[in-house]
Amino acid sequence: KGGVPVAGRTLRLHVDYQDDLSQPDTAGQLVDQFNDKGYHLILGPYGSATTGAAMAVIERNGQVMVDSSGADDKLFDRGYRRTFAVLSPASVYAASIVNAINELATPKPRSMVFLSADDGFSKTVAAAGEARARSLGFTVLPTQQFPAGATDVSSALTKIKSSRPDVIVGSVHLAEGIAIIKQATELGVTPAGGFAETVAPPTPDFVTTLGAKANGVLSSSQWVPEVKGSDAFFGTATDYRNGFRAAFGQDPEYHNAEATAACLAMVLAVRNAGSTDPDKVRDALARLEEQSFFGPLKFNDRGENVTKPMSVVQVQNGKLVTVWPADQAAGRLVWPGTSG
Repeated sequence: KGGVPVAGRTLRLHVDYQDDLSQPDTAGQLVDQFNDKGYHLILGPYGSATTGAAMAVIERNGQVMVDSSGADDKLFDRGYRRTFAVLSPASVYAASIVNAINELATPKPRSMVFLSADDGFSKTVAAAGEARARSLGFTVLPTQQFPAGATDVSSALTKIKSSRPDVIVGSVHLAEGIAIIKQATELGVTPAGGFAETVAPPTPDFVTTLGAKANGVLSSSQWVPEVKGSDAFFGTATDYRNGFRAAFGQDPEYHNAEATAACLAMVLAVRNAGSTDPDKVRDALARLEEQSFFGPLKFNDRGENVTKPMSVVQVQNGKLVTVWPADQAAGRLVWPGTSG
């Protein structure tokens, strides 16, 4: 678009990347290295653990960070004032799926069970999902946990098989999410309502790996092409999808969109501040209230974007279809959501 107007000048965007290897200590060290090079405006890493490590260093150095992928609510209990997350918090991921099932599923299921990886993000997601399910009157069976990154979740599935829950909800990332569907088929675990999972289904490898077994699985998504809102840089959500497709030869999924939204929020804050000074940019982020292709960008006093809802999608014929909320729905929920 030619650059960003900042105090009478037009600035071009320059981004440097470093690989933190998904290691929290490395993420913190890289933020320090950027600070030593004079980089004070930081785009956050992938994952809650690495984001938490970076947040501490950002605060100490007086930098400012926009977080695109660290969703665990507990990150924002620490009183930090220099990190702002564009994405909806972890407590919304599974709760959104529960809300969609409650509103759309006919016949309505009676029981749910949550299978959770044991990392902080997944446990926060599961706890919030359980609480929402109970508040809506569902019977919630005891949660089963397994190590983060596990490719064998058969023990957890075996423990719940005899209880015959109507819906199995996985609070997972890609590896555990694929394992649940694969091993449930092998073990004959066939919930009447089917499966729902966080994070994994919108990732292209989920459908590529599972094929037809992925059909019917529900998931929550930080972004879909039906999101309302637009901005001067990317246009609407549909415009963003089309531009991404033209640039990269594939459709974006929500991790792409939330990373773009983080960069957009930083750029808008620099524009509004009329400066790249990190203190002024921090204050501009705290005041930011903009619509975008990603939805609303507005932060509470903890730095969370609690105004942006999450969407619920379902794998149908190998494609993700937005089914909830009603004003975004591109198709109807297929229920029961069996994965066969």
